[in-house]
Amino acid sequence: MLTGTALAVPASVTVKPGDTLFRLANRYGLSVAQLRAINGLNSDTILVGQTLRLGGPPKAAGTAGAGRYTVRPGDSLAAIAARAGISVAALQAANGLRGSMIRAGQVLQVPARGQKARVVRPSTEVRLIYSYVRVGLRDTPEALAQRYRTTPDALRRLNGLGSRSHIVPGLKLLVPQRLPVPIPPPATGRALTFKTMRPLNVPVQLVRVDLRHRDVLVAPVLPRAGLSFGMGARVGQLAQRSGARALINGSYFHPRTYAPAGDLVMQGRMLTWGRIPMALAITPDNRATIRSSTTPLLLRPLDATWRGMETVIATGPRIVAGGRLFTDYNAVFRDPAVFGRAARSAVGLSSNRDLVLVSTRARLTATEMGKIMTRLGVKDALLLDGGSSAGLAWNGQAVADSVRRVSYGIGVFTGYTGRRYAR
Repeated sequence: MLTGTALAVPASVTVKPGDTLFRLANRYGLSVAQLRAINGLNSDTILVGQTLRLGGPPKAAGTAGAGRYTVRPGDSLAAIAARAGISVAALQAANGLRGSMIRAGQVLQVPARGQKARVVRPSTEVRLIYSYVRVGLRDTPEALAQRYRTTPDALRRLNGLGSRSHIVPGLKLLVPQRLPVPIPPPATGRALTFKTMRPLNVPVQLVRVDLRHRDVLVAPVLPRAGLSFGMGARVGQLAQRSGARALINGSYFHPRTYAPAGDLVMQGRMLTWGRIPMALAITPDNRATIRSSTTPLLLRPLDATWRGMETVIATGPRIVAGGRLFTDYNAVFRDPAVFGRAARSAVGLSSNRDLVLVSTRARLTATEMGKIMTRLGVKDALLLDGGSSAGLAWNGQAVADSVRRVSYGIGVFTGYTGRRYAR
C-alpha cells in the first residue's frame, strides 16, 4: 500500500542554496552517477543557479550538444564546436564572443546543428583623432606621453616645441587620442553631387555632400594659411587656392576688418567667437548637427565649448527646424538687410550624414529661402551671408561668384587622408 504520491520528475532543475548532487539525485529517484552522466559532470561540484538535466540520454564527458555546456579544463572553442557539429562562428555568435578565449567553468549556449550564425557587427570603431588638452599642474612630459601612447619627443615635434621642457602646466598641447566613434553606414552614392535646379520655380545651385564617405572633409577656407584680419577673397579665389571640390561663402563678418561675427572652429581649434547663437558643427568622423552655441550666453568661449567638434561655423538665422519652416528669428539678427530681398546662400542637413549647400542669385527673403530648403528635403537649415557675399564654386571654378570679397568660405574636400581633429 502506497503511503504517498510519486514525485513528478521535471526535465531540468535549477540548483538552489543548500542543494547538493546527492540530495537532488535522492529527491528525484536517481543515483549520483546517473545525474553526473546525464549532465556530463566529472565531479560532484555544482553551483547555485546552475541548470541540471534530470532526464534524456547521458552526456558523455567531453561531448557537447545543443543547449548549455560548461567549459572544462583543456577545452577550446574549436573543439567544443567540432563535438557539437557546428561552426566556431555559430558558437561565438550564440555567446556574443568576439575572440576564442574561454575559461574553465564558463557556461556556453550551444546552438543546434544547422543553425546559422547571427553575425553581430560592431557599432563602433577606434580611430586616431588629434585634440588639444591643457597640461595640468602635475603633468610631466613622460606622464603625458604614457597617457596618450606616444613619446615625449613625439609630443614635442607634434607641437613644434624646441624642447620637452617647454611642456609646462597651462599649455594647450596637441595630443593623439584613440577614441571610439560610430561606424558610418555604407555610402549609397557619390561623395559630392552638383545640380542646377528650380524648386518653387527659383533657380538655385545645389551641392549635396554624403558624409558617409570617410575621406570627405568639410572645413573653413581662409584667404591665407592662417586667420588674419583685414583681408578677404572672393568665393572663386578661395576655391582655386584651396583645391576644394565645392565651396560656398561663409557667415557674416565685419565689413572693414573681415573678422567673422560668430564662432569658427577649424581643425579642432577655435579661431574666432561671437554673438551668433546657432552653428553647423561636424565631428572628426563626419557626423553633422545644427545646434546652439553657449558663447553668446556666457559672453566668452570655454575650454568645453564645442568639445568633440572638428569644424564649427556659427551662422544664421535658422530658417528650417525639424523639416518645417522656422521664422522665430533670434534677436541678435537686427539688420533689416538680413531679412529683405537679396541673393541667398544657405547650409542645411537632410540627416546627420547628408549636408546640403545652396546658393541662388534670385532675390529672396529669409522666409522664401526657408521654403526652398524645405522643398529640397532639408530638415534643418541656417542662412549664410547673402547679397553681394553669396557665391558657390564647383571643381575649383565659380558657378556664381561672390560680388565682393568674403571673410572665409566653407570648403568640401574629397580624398582627404590627413589628420582628423577634435576640439
